[in-house]
Amino acid sequence: MQCMHTDVDLRLLAGFLAVVDAGSVSAAAAQLNLSQPALSRQVRELERRLEVQLFERTPTRLTLTTAGHRFAPRARDLVARAARLASTTRQLAAGASPSFRVACPEATVRGVVAPFVAETGAPILNTALSLASEVYGRVLRREVDFAINSMRPPVSLASAKTGTAPLFVYVAADHPLATRPALTVDDLRGESLILLAPGSGLRQAIDRELWEVRDTFTIVAEPEASDLAIALAVAGHGVCIDLMTPLFGGVQLPLFRADGSRPSLQLYATWEHDHFAAAEIAEVVDELIAWERRRTENYMHGNTVGPPALHQA
Repeated sequence: MQCMHTDVDLRLLAGFLAVVDAGSVSAAAAQLNLSQPALSRQVRELERRLEVQLFERTPTRLTLTTAGHRFAPRARDLVARAARLASTTRQLAAGASPSFRVACPEATVRGVVAPFVAETGAPILNTALSLASEVYGRVLRREVDFAINSMRPPVSLASAKTGTAPLFVYVAADHPLATRPALTVDDLRGESLILLAPGSGLRQAIDRELWEVRDTFTIVAEPEASDLAIALAVAGHGVCIDLMTPLFGGVQLPLFRADGSRPSLQLYATWEHDHFAAAEIAEVVDELIAWERRRTENYMHGNTVGPPALHQA
């Protein structure tokens, strides 16, 4: 049976974090509208319940112990989760659907998440931008509700394939390729390319497509943000490959393989099985899958330009 002294309540955690953030008990007490002795008692009560000393105390200052440094981010995470749970509970009690925070790479926000929210009103109110290799860690640490990513998710998490995001070429309006209705990978021979920095799922997909012609072009820039990569192309510094919506007045051209198929990025949605809103997350993911399917069908039915070979016939 658990002893009472090991129980920790959120009020004590909030008081501890206020001291950490303010740098002193007196400053934290003023922010919380408490007396200094009252807040000091809260901190000591937290230490008593944890059976761990969180602060080193001297007559002139208060500093975190090693245990305190390790405990602080976990306490902050727990307080944030509790606030999130309270907010979601109020939403559910009022008959509203919960809203979600999603982890994903920056290009996925621009190319998939933002258009999806704009067209469907999906309850995604915030995103946590991360490298593809770091996205699932944020789900496992419960910093976000779910993730949308191009890398295969861990089998321990609930997941679904949501669809594919096709690759596009971006050029300045006066670039020689700008008048073409579409491009193939072979059309990029001899070009100066602007590619997203290595390490992302998008860059891995681009590298796979360019491998056969890898000795025929020059990489002139590898920025970490898709916005800048496209901006450089629009400014005339080269040709960019990405999957975002058109930006900065440049020209966006669909990219094809020689066989007429589209290079694309496979995307996965991933969340924890025991998430308190797992059923609602699954509903949003189902809606995303349906939206991606409609977007693909629109493309196949001629709402988007087809392979270059078809236009040349």
